Amino acid sequence: MTGAGRGVGLGIARALASAALKVALADIDAAAAERSAAELRNQGHETIGIELDAADARGWSRALDELVTRWGGLDVLVNNAGISPRGTAEATEEALWDRTLAINLKGPWLGIKASLPWLKRRAGTIVNIGSTRATRPLRGLCAYCTSKAGLFGLTQQVAIEYLDDGITCNMVAPGWVDTPGERMIQAAHGRPNFPAGLRNLTTAEEVGAAVVYLASPAGRRVNGVILYLDCGLHAADDVAMVYTDKTAQKGPA
Repeated sequence: MTGAGRGVGLGIARALASAALKVALADIDAAAAERSAAELRNQGHETIGIELDAADARGWSRALDELVTRWGGLDVLVNNAGISPRGTAEATEEALWDRTLAINLKGPWLGIKASLPWLKRRAGTIVNIGSTRATRPLRGLCAYCTSKAGLFGLTQQVAIEYLDDGITCNMVAPGWVDTPGERMIQAAHGRPNFPAGLRNLTTAEEVGAAVVYLASPAGRRVNGVILYLDCGLHAADDVAMVYTDKTAQKGPA
């Protein structure tokens, strides 16, 4: 799985390992990937850390070669690596647009393409980590929302193209997740913590539990869908569901 060195990715890796799966933790930060893999190995789980730039096709080839050499195959692919830069259509620089789409959309496609020969052998499953904003765009998140909408399109396309191979492909869509990365974004906006009045945060562990379900026998009839983990935000799109400070009803930046 990608982006596994910290945050949501590490939460998913912990959940998969606890469900008795062997887990390859891939991350562009090789040291973070290995630290997280070592943490799980120390708890008795079988894991490896792999350096991987998810937007690099050759990196995917190397990572899969290492994984298959060690474990003989692949059952579950989790595309989690992503970035969430701020900016309107007007304010987003071309380089940032390209980087966001490369990591958030091209990366999952490259991973799926490279993994399919192995997933076909075991009728495996693919889980893409998306967002409520795949279907409910938010002002100031132009590149991010576009990339996650594209990821949902990719999810559905793969689900129908490989149905006869027994492969499932779904998207888990969290709302606002409390992670170190998100806290860094808050700090960049001048807030040492999440805004006062915030509620209904999703945890990395909850995202991991959803991935485990989709990869389990009970979840293998679910295909081509978004599994929202946002306390209903996608249905109402009411900012008060996650932000209730009466002095700032417009919500977080």
